[in-house]
Amino acid sequence: MLNENTLLIGQVLQIRDKILAKRHVIPSSLQNEWLRLKERTAAFDIKRAFNTARKGTTFTKPALSNQSLNDLAALVSSLRSFNAKISH
Repeated sequence: MLNENTLLIGQVLQIRDKILAKRHVIPSSLQNEWLRLKERTAAFDIKRAFNTARKGTTFTKPALSNQSLNDLAALVSSLRSFNAKISH
């Protein structure tokens, strides 16, 4: 994970958490878009990152994302747009 991506990953997680808290108000017309965004953010799931550690072996935390800066910026933009749609 590149250091310049850290801010964008943090933004992705914050916005995704806001949407998760409001997931019960997502209209059925936006469910497909929500599922697509959930798939795109699945790599950031904390449970996924730590499921391969073994006692007695060296563990290296896997990278959360190998996406480029532009890909992450587009994801943040998509999440913000979706959040705006369900907030109004």
